Amino acid sequence: MTDAVFDTSDEEEQGQEPLDVQGAERKLVTQPYDFSVDQLVTDVKKSKILLIEVPYQREYVWDDTKASRFIESLLLNVPVPVCYFAENEDGTWEVIDGLQRAQSIVRFMRGDLTLRGLSVLSELNGSRFFELPLRDQRRIETRTIRFVVITDESHPDIKFDVFERLNTGAVKLLPQELRNCIYRGSFNDQLSVLASDTGFRSAIGRPRDSRMRDQELILRFFALYENLPGYKPPISQYLNEYMRAHRNSERPATSVGVFKDTMASIASIFGGDAFNGFHEGKVSSSLNRAMFDAVSLTFAFADRPVAESLAVDVRSAHEELLQDPEFQPLIGRATANRSRMHGRVQRYSEKLMNAGVRVNLPALPPGE
Repeated sequence: MTDAVFDTSDEEEQGQEPLDVQGAERKLVTQPYDFSVDQLVTDVKKSKILLIEVPYQREYVWDDTKASRFIESLLLNVPVPVCYFAENEDGTWEVIDGLQRAQSIVRFMRGDLTLRGLSVLSELNGSRFFELPLRDQRRIETRTIRFVVITDESHPDIKFDVFERLNTGAVKLLPQELRNCIYRGSFNDQLSVLASDTGFRSAIGRPRDSRMRDQELILRFFALYENLPGYKPPISQYLNEYMRAHRNSERPATSVGVFKDTMASIASIFGGDAFNGFHEGKVSSSLNRAMFDAVSLTFAFADRPVAESLAVDVRSAHEELLQDPEFQPLIGRATANRSRMHGRVQRYSEKLMNAGVRVNLPALPPGE
């Protein structure tokens, strides 16, 4: 799926939002280690170091020639870049930068890589680790590599920010792709399953997104539905905190039921056009996340059967609101702003109520 079917204008904005972390909490604790190759392989085997392949550029992508040339660098004592790891709550380490190097070492030491394409030690081409001269085996085993571990004592949001800074691949990971790496667990799995829900797919009217924007929409729904009054920017940090808090527990059946019913109702009334935004004087064909907030949260708190029975009036109210110059800024710029988040949901709810649909929106903070 291409970016053209998603309005990506707010992705850069989300990345530039200042973190809401007080000075005393801005804690980043790192610990350097010099690990021998032999120790690395041992710890991987014992699952103390996790070389987990996840989608996108964090998966292992080096071909055998590139991996072999890295092994050659170790034999030649060529300096190699630092590897960065993050310490999990259970004390295990997870690689966040250096997967290709670490995985190449493990492959070679396990006998899964046959050296090829070596330009200096060409006589070793065609060899696996146990076929090397004992001197070279020893040289590989004792070669040390600098590891920097971001410890679990670090503030979670500062830790996430470091992940983003180290995310320097050719195609940078989007926030939800990073969460998929960092907050693996039953909730992350549930988001993936719900992204295939028939009602949701019909409501967004687009093929499944390969960059996990679908999962982020669903995460956004749950986080805001469960605590819309308590929302505060930055949106990326807000979603991080929610996902971190629930990473090991699926959302309850009641919340999932509301999500599915909401999406089915929206699809019934609008087809796949409910979340289109407004751009340059006309309704856009791209999905707008801020519009997703306004529509999905309103319907989550609305009398959905009545809304479906008044589908013509509801669609008319929806179209009128999109043309409203006072509503357009609420979905067009600075969309993560607290007042605009609450404002667009409130305005959409009012419009739906004017069309004859009861909406029990939670009380939002006064003055917004």
